[in-house]
Amino acid sequence: MSARPSGWGRAGPVFAGRNILPRAHAPLRTFMVAMTVMCFLAAMAAGGMFMTWQAIDTWKAGVVSEATAQILPLDDSPEDVKKRVDEVVRLLRGTEGIRSVRVLSMKENRDLLKPWLGQFGLLDDLPVPRLVAITLDRKNPANIEALDGLIRVKVRGARVDAHGHWVLQLSDMARTAGWLGVAILAGIALAAAILVAWAARAALESNRETIEVLHLVGARDRFIARQVEKRFLRAGFLSALAGVVVAFLIFALLAFIAPSEGIREGAWNMLFGDRQLALRTYVTWAVIVIAATTISLASARTAVIRILQNMFRQG
Repeated sequence: MSARPSGWGRAGPVFAGRNILPRAHAPLRTFMVAMTVMCFLAAMAAGGMFMTWQAIDTWKAGVVSEATAQILPLDDSPEDVKKRVDEVVRLLRGTEGIRSVRVLSMKENRDLLKPWLGQFGLLDDLPVPRLVAITLDRKNPANIEALDGLIRVKVRGARVDAHGHWVLQLSDMARTAGWLGVAILAGIALAAAILVAWAARAALESNRETIEVLHLVGARDRFIARQVEKRFLRAGFLSALAGVVVAFLIFALLAFIAPSEGIREGAWNMLFGDRQLALRTYVTWAVIVIAATTISLASARTAVIRILQNMFRQG
């Protein structure tokens, strides 16, 4: 390695950070735009993940608090079917832990099957079961397994379904959405680290002459690295903040003018309505800003030190 000129070990005011790496420097501008986009995507991914979890929790709460009694149309007359339906309703209303019971009309039953069987008159020829919608008491729900056993014994061709299969499906969906969100955030963090390293190398290489002059007047690697780190620290923070603010504005816009009521409600609860969910969202977005700033600083420091060590290795 070539010997370096002796000096004070620091540069004068003319070599401040703005001279080593100007704000209008092309690699720095490219870095800021890309970092803003990545932080925006990270904030949108986190917000979408929270909205999905909220929707799934709402669906699960609704499914868990509901059950359905089915009365199959056996080889009996419509009057006998009605008697069996009335008997099921009587048993259900006499069971503790059931808040309400409602018999679905034949039209409602057919409407539920139309998406699968279509409008081709098949429903007129098929024996459609009678359905009874059951709303459970959420604080003290009835034992569905025991209730199903009772209904099966007391009424021919009747049973109770607690929708447990759908609860498992929703739980699996929530776990999948969570891991997908984590994978997206991890990928964005990795891309950000690579981007910072590339931008630091491009910035130093394009300002090689300035750096060589600094070495001639006695500036050390640590001084030069500190100036570049300050630039990337500020650029990373402002870019991350801008990306998160844009994500907030988009979710706020969805909370007011989204075409779907579910999306409007979910965005509103995430930002303003549900205090616990809003706190979780804002904390996550703050973590994104802090993480992006930290990645910018750490990646720039590592890249700059390595580049400076290699830049003057040969005499």
